[in-house]
This record gives sequence, structure tokens and C-alpha cells, in this order.
Amino acid sequence: MIFRRCLYYIIGVMAVLALTLGCTGSDKRTENRQAQPKDTTYNQRAAMAVYGYDPVRALKIIDSAVIVGNLSSVRADVERARIYSMTQVKAQMDSLLHGPKGTSLDSGRVIGERLLAHDSLKHDLNLRQQLLEILVYTARMQQDTLTWMQRSRELVDVCRQEGAETEALRTEAELDAALYYAGKPTESLSKLDSVIATLGSRDPFRFNELDAFILASKRKIGVLNSMKRFAETLPLSHRIAELLDDYEAHPDQYADDTKRVPGDSASRADYIRFYRSQAQNFATAAYAALGERGSMEETFYEIERTVRDATAREHLARYRALEQQMEAERQRANAQRNALIAWGTAILLVAALAALVWYWRQKRIISR
Repeated sequence: MIFRRCLYYIIGVMAVLALTLGCTGSDKRTENRQAQPKDTTYNQRAAMAVYGYDPVRALKIIDSAVIVGNLSSVRADVERARIYSMTQVKAQMDSLLHGPKGTSLDSGRVIGERLLAHDSLKHDLNLRQQLLEILVYTARMQQDTLTWMQRSRELVDVCRQEGAETEALRTEAELDAALYYAGKPTESLSKLDSVIATLGSRDPFRFNELDAFILASKRKIGVLNSMKRFAETLPLSHRIAELLDDYEAHPDQYADDTKRVPGDSASRADYIRFYRSQAQNFATAAYAALGERGSMEETFYEIERTVRDATAREHLARYRALEQQMEAERQRANAQRNALIAWGTAILLVAALAALVWYWRQKRIISR
């Protein structure tokens, strides 16, 4: 009787232990749902994460995504054009294509221009916009001004058809700045003024509008500097700095779902620091050209303070990242130790049960 009670007790303990070991905090039930692209590593997002520095791998991912049904052939060709044209290691791609310098850009342009005539892109304005953005970038990299202007105008039209007015104004600012270098300075400044005024009055004025406003202002500053009208750049530089200060103080008011918005606070800080530095550099150059020494020195002191604060923030960010890494490693070590203890206990209990069973059988044999 005592032996049976011990046996039942051990079996009960093992059952509780098995339930404890099986508790992983996740729901083990099978869910009936449709397959999603994120279920595999062969999808557009995975390719876009690596194409900048590993275009060969990105192309292989795109090919696999088509095979498993995560991408249509047309969408895949758009991404191939993006990879060939916009990868950061174009020399590597040129070598793999066994061509001279610029072969990668040529390949991206050929793919993109072939796609422009495809029926699906005539109806999918968003995809057509993405393709035109790639072709605009490619033409600029190839210094093909006429093609760049043609594709840019097409991009403006598509953006307006989509209702993406801010994107249209962004591209218009690029075209308007180019008018100066085409020998039309008055028209260039007039159109840039119109774009800047329109962007400044957009309601709501969020990150996409802020970013486009900064770009248009920079283009006008570039034109004014070329015309040696330095004093007129100062209000634009100060306005950029004011908007960045407001964005830094009230980031939630600028939040939107556009592709350019910084994904986290660190990226937002980098964005603000970069463009604030540019605005200060514009102001410094203007004061230097105007010979206003006191204002120039004050601006230099402001730049020095900005760099010092940015360095301190970077060190603090690295320290916090190291703390998080150490905490994650500590938690992993604790989890591994607890798992080893649990498995060790289970093995000991199984061994004890086996010993009791053996002892009980030996006792029965002897009693016979």
C-alpha cells in the first residue's frame, strides 16, 4: 500500500512538472488563416532590407518571392529596377554584369522604361509613381538632364492624379530649381516661391509637408547663392531652423504614415540634427559673404554647441543600447539555467520512478 502511494505521488509530481515545462506562454492552437507574404523570408520587405549593400541577395529573394507567389512578375520587375538603379554598391553590380561603369544604372533604366508601357502600371498609379521615382533617380545619376526633366514632369502628373499634392510639389521644386541652370532665373525663383508658399500653407502641416518644405527651401537657397543674393537666404535658413525646433518639441503633431517619416526617436533626432546643421551652415555662409562678423561668430558658436550636444546624445544612446544588450543576455542566461534545472529534475524523477518499478518487480519475484 505504501509503495502504491509513493508511485502515485511520483506520477502526480511528474504530471505537474510536465505541465510546467510545457507552459511557454504561447497559444499552441492551430489557427486557420490564409498564407501571408511574411510567412516566408522571400518577400519584398526582406529584399528591400538588404538591396543597398547586398544587391545579389536581394535579387535572389525577389526571384524566390515570385516563385512562392508573394510577388507578381510586374511588381518584381519594379523592385529589380530599384535594386539595379539604387543599390549603394553599383561597382559590384557592374562587375557582376560584366560591363563598364554604369552598367547597373543602364539595366535599371531598361527594365523601368519597358515597364512604363505595361497595362497594369497604367491602372496602378501608386506602382507607376514608384517606378517613375526610380527612373527620375536613375536619370539624375546618369546626368541625363532631359530625361530627368521628362520623368519628373510625368511623376508630378501621376502624383496629382493620386491626390498626392505634397509629393507633386516636392518634385516641382526640383524642376523649378533646374530652370535657373536652364537660363531662366526669374521664372525659377517665382515658381520656387509659389511652391514654398503652397507647402507652408498646407493644412494639416505634418512631416511630409515639413520635409518637402525643407527641400524646396534648400533648392531656393542654392539658386539665391548662385545669384549671389545671400541676404535673401537668411529668412529661409531661420525658417527651417524654427520648423525643426517645433518638430523636435511636438513630434506627435507632425506624425503621419508617409515613407519618409523617421521610424523612432533616434532616427528623428538624426534627421533634426542633420537639417539643423545644414540650416546653420547656410546662415553662416550668408553672414560670411555679407561680412557681418558678429553674426557669423554667433552662428559658429551655435554650430559648436549643436555638435557638442549631438555627441553627448550619441554617447548616451550607445550606453543605453549596451545596457539593454546586457539585460537581454542576463535574461537569456537565466532562462537557460532554469531550463537546465527543470530538465535535470525531470530526469531525476524518471530515474527514481524506474528504480521504484525495478524494486517492486524484484520484491514480487522474491515473494514468489
